[in-house]
Amino acid sequence: MTNRLDRLEADGLVERRLDPTDRRSLQVALTGRGRKVVDAAVTDHAANESRLLSALTPDERETLDHALRALLRAIE
Repeated sequence: MTNRLDRLEADGLVERRLDPTDRRSLQVALTGRGRKVVDAAVTDHAANESRLLSALTPDERETLDHALRALLRAIE
Protein backbone atom coordinates (compact mmCIF):
# COMPACT_ATOMS: atom_id res chain seq x y z
CA MET A 1 0.00 0.00 0.00
CA THR A 2 2.78 2.42 0.89
CA ASN A 3 4.52 1.93 -2.46
CA ARG A 4 1.28 2.55 -4.32
CA LEU A 5 0.62 5.72 -2.33
CA ASP A 6 4.21 6.83 -2.91
CA ARG A 7 3.69 6.52 -6.69
CA LEU A 8 0.33 8.32 -6.58
CA GLU A 9 1.86 11.09 -4.51
CA ALA A 10 4.87 11.38 -6.85
CA ASP A 11 2.44 11.71 -9.77
CA GLY A 12 0.61 14.51 -7.96
CA LEU A 13 -2.64 12.56 -7.64
CA VAL A 14 -2.83 12.31 -3.84
CA GLU A 15 -1.37 14.12 -0.87
CA ARG A 16 -0.69 12.95 2.64
CA ARG A 17 -1.83 15.12 5.52
CA LEU A 18 -1.28 14.83 9.23
CA ASP A 19 -4.35 13.50 11.01
CA PRO A 20 -5.48 16.31 13.32
CA THR A 21 -6.93 13.85 15.85
CA ASP A 22 -4.11 11.27 15.86
CA ARG A 23 -0.52 12.41 15.39
CA ARG A 24 0.54 8.81 14.64
CA SER A 25 -1.60 8.73 11.50
CA LEU A 26 -1.77 10.36 8.12
CA GLN A 27 -4.78 11.06 5.96
CA VAL A 28 -4.64 10.60 2.21
CA ALA A 29 -6.62 12.95 -0.01
CA LEU A 30 -7.04 13.36 -3.74
CA THR A 31 -5.46 16.47 -5.22
CA GLY A 32 -7.27 18.56 -7.81
CA ARG A 33 -5.38 16.67 -10.50
CA GLY A 34 -6.32 13.37 -8.84
CA ARG A 35 -10.01 14.34 -8.91
CA LYS A 36 -9.75 15.14 -12.62
CA VAL A 37 -8.17 11.74 -13.32
CA VAL A 38 -10.88 9.93 -11.33
CA ASP A 39 -13.66 11.94 -13.02
CA ALA A 40 -12.25 11.10 -16.47
CA ALA A 41 -11.95 7.41 -15.56
CA VAL A 42 -15.54 7.27 -14.30
CA THR A 43 -16.81 9.06 -17.42
CA ASP A 44 -14.89 6.66 -19.68
CA HIS A 45 -16.11 3.66 -17.70
CA ALA A 46 -19.76 4.78 -17.92
CA ALA A 47 -19.43 5.34 -21.69
CA ASN A 48 -17.87 1.90 -22.15
CA GLU A 49 -20.58 0.26 -20.04
CA SER A 50 -23.25 2.00 -22.11
CA ARG A 51 -21.55 0.85 -25.32
CA LEU A 52 -21.39 -2.76 -24.12
CA LEU A 53 -25.00 -2.82 -22.91
CA SER A 54 -26.28 -1.30 -26.15
CA ALA A 55 -25.91 -4.75 -27.72
CA LEU A 56 -28.75 -5.99 -25.47
CA THR A 57 -32.45 -5.42 -25.91
CA PRO A 58 -34.29 -3.64 -23.09
CA ASP A 59 -35.67 -7.02 -21.92
CA GLU A 60 -32.18 -8.54 -21.93
CA ARG A 61 -30.85 -5.60 -19.93
CA GLU A 62 -33.60 -6.06 -17.38
CA THR A 63 -32.83 -9.78 -17.12
CA LEU A 64 -29.13 -9.00 -16.66
CA ASP A 65 -29.97 -6.41 -14.01
CA HIS A 66 -32.04 -8.95 -12.04
CA ALA A 67 -29.34 -11.62 -12.35
CA LEU A 68 -26.60 -9.26 -11.17
CA ARG A 69 -28.71 -8.08 -8.23
CA ALA A 70 -29.28 -11.72 -7.23
CA LEU A 71 -25.54 -12.35 -7.33
CA LEU A 72 -24.86 -9.29 -5.18
CA ARG A 73 -27.43 -10.41 -2.61
CA ALA A 74 -25.85 -13.87 -2.54
CA ILE A 75 -22.39 -12.53 -1.70
CA GLU A 76 -23.46 -9.98 0.91
